[in-house]
Amino acid sequence: MAVAKKPAAKKATKPAAKKTTAKTAKPAAKKTTAKAAPKKAVANEITVTGQKKVGTLMIEFNEKFPYMGLRLYRPEAKNADSFTKFRIPQDKTLASVRAENASGGTISIYGNKKIKNLEKEFDTVFGLYAQVCYCPKGCKPGHGYVTTEDEDEYTLSAFNEKCQKEGSNPYSYGK
Repeated sequence: MAVAKKPAAKKATKPAAKKTTAKTAKPAAKKTTAKAAPKKAVANEITVTGQKKVGTLMIEFNEKFPYMGLRLYRPEAKNADSFTKFRIPQDKTLASVRAENASGGTISIYGNKKIKNLEKEFDTVFGLYAQVCYCPKGCKPGHGYVTTEDEDEYTLSAFNEKCQKEGSNPYSYGK
């Protein structure tokens, strides 16, 4: 049985580049003097994994919900009168501070999620005590209040809008 040989492949040659002359050149784009400030795109969802730093998460949350903040604490803060001393440092990753009994995984933060569900997810996934905070009218920057059980029934977007309408200050983490 004879085997037919494939014809030799032809070498592909690139067409020569066209020379640009004054007649064929496209006119340069007009320069504008006033520059518009670039708009910051805010993602519809914040994805939280163990590799994310606490400080990065706080900034992303506050960019999406400017009238609220997100604070993370060690689990023992749940039963404390003042949980400020249990605050997680902003330079730590969530994986480095996750409780041993936590399930691990990913949390998605989006506007239609209820505050209570977000706080519970941080407990389940990372074993951390999470609190959504806000700064009502007259509140000093860097200070604020955690949401109550009634406020925890709001979605993140609805509570952010409520805070704005009531004249709350945009949330600031302070120094």
